[in-house]
Amino acid sequence: MRLHPPIPTRRRFLGLAGAGALAALSPSVLTSCSPGEGAGGGSAAEAGSLDSLIPTHIPFEGVVPDVEGLHGAPDGFTSYPAEFIRAVPEPPGRGGSYTAMTPLWGPLPPGPGNNSFFDHVNGRLGTTVEFNFQDGNTVIDKMNAVIAGRDVADLTMIPDWVINLMPQFNRAVGELFEDLTPHLAGDAAAAYPLLANLESDAWRWNVFNDRLQGVPWPAEPFGNWVLYRRDLLEEYGLEAPTTPDELFAIGEEVNDPGGDRWAFGDFTLSMRQVFGAPKQWRYSGGELTHMFETDEWRASVEFMRRIFDAGLVHPDIVALGDNSKELLNSGRIVFNQDGIGAWHEAYGQMLGDAPDFRLDLMPVFGANGADPVMHRSDPSAQSVFVRRGLEPEQIEELLGVLNFCAAPFGTREYMDYRYGEEGVHHELDGDGAPQLTDLGAGEVNDGYYFISGRPPAVTESQFPDFVEWKTAWYNNAARFSEEDPFAGIRIQRPERFAGAETPLTDRVQDIIRGREDLGALDGAVADWRRDGGDEGREFYLGVLQEHGRD
Repeated sequence: MRLHPPIPTRRRFLGLAGAGALAALSPSVLTSCSPGEGAGGGSAAEAGSLDSLIPTHIPFEGVVPDVEGLHGAPDGFTSYPAEFIRAVPEPPGRGGSYTAMTPLWGPLPPGPGNNSFFDHVNGRLGTTVEFNFQDGNTVIDKMNAVIAGRDVADLTMIPDWVINLMPQFNRAVGELFEDLTPHLAGDAAAAYPLLANLESDAWRWNVFNDRLQGVPWPAEPFGNWVLYRRDLLEEYGLEAPTTPDELFAIGEEVNDPGGDRWAFGDFTLSMRQVFGAPKQWRYSGGELTHMFETDEWRASVEFMRRIFDAGLVHPDIVALGDNSKELLNSGRIVFNQDGIGAWHEAYGQMLGDAPDFRLDLMPVFGANGADPVMHRSDPSAQSVFVRRGLEPEQIEELLGVLNFCAAPFGTREYMDYRYGEEGVHHELDGDGAPQLTDLGAGEVNDGYYFISGRPPAVTESQFPDFVEWKTAWYNNAARFSEEDPFAGIRIQRPERFAGAETPLTDRVQDIIRGREDLGALDGAVADWRRDGGDEGREFYLGVLQEHGRD
């Protein structure tokens, strides 16, 4: 029986470059709106005021980590446990049959009746879940159509970055999805202990219009960064960069278009953090300054323009191609920004044929001797909604399904919904880590993984050096997390302010690629201020005043 790495050749949610990029371009937008407030004008609520709407946090005593996460970084596990904890002793379902819509990056797996992985997990659930997968590369278009057409599944997973880009989502959520407050608020969540194990901040991100509407996926602290081919740098005898100038110099040394190798993909979002720009607003001396108005942001754009002007970026990326993963994995580029989850995705694809393949995260560093400003992710990376109109017992059955799929690393349930049945869909290797069989490689998919969240953890010990390198990077990077003047306040941005961002970021794409002069930045920022930026500033100043932070 031939074994495969545990992640088949398919794109995973947290490894999608587009998702990470859009999340970074669209800072925190979900909120609790007070009744009668229009989403178009924006609104804000103190996170503490939402406590009565969310579950009482009840930690689940699971596997003890091998590497403790520091400063809010996730814990790391350097091996799989010898025995898996049974977290849900009995199937939670009652024999019902439900539909679920989630994105999927990669080929569609065989459907129910032709997929023993679905049969196995549905058997463990005691409920039939039939997935309606949507192409993750076009998920924003599909989800917009679903919301506009009021055609939702019994369970609908929507990534946070997609919600951020949906016009007037705050107005539609209560019409389409069930109010989960009576089922989960406070001590009611004790009936679903693995959901109660999820962090409170992630739950607050799923309150809309003073109702708990969604089940969260607690996010890792950082959504994207620059991955680089550590094995290739070692071949060149080069160390990883520790300054922007060193990064540029390495790029010049490894760039070899004649040999079909370029130094870089696009890492504009990471450079904002290297040069110290805020994620959105900086508050000082009673004034709010947006990222687009800072010298640090401008310096990051100028650096990226220098990178492109020097011919160090692969021509596919210059042309806004979406094949940067393949370029990095094949060695045609050496550095590329992506979702951090792309690291283990690439290992799953590459190590079988290239055992010496190694990726790593570029060290965190600042410019001009200053510290970087790392932009933390929103507390929840996605939301799972239950269709409005189901009977109470059906809602309870579905919450039981979500509770099962929230089982964390170290549990039997986690192994079931991630890797299927042992001996059928996966085998455990000599280190106790799962390796997919031929059958598993064709059938196992991320459907159940996407319909609930779990505490983030670094777990992929089957990949060489992965846990140690990633946890060390996280524990260092988390030290440089940005001080957010709006921390703990849930904000719905005014629609004109949110809408003004896209034209500016499109102009920046053209400027760094040399299609417009750098001098065009001034006009682009002026247009942004006129078209909603100044309106947003006034709104956000009001939020600070309302919450006593001015």
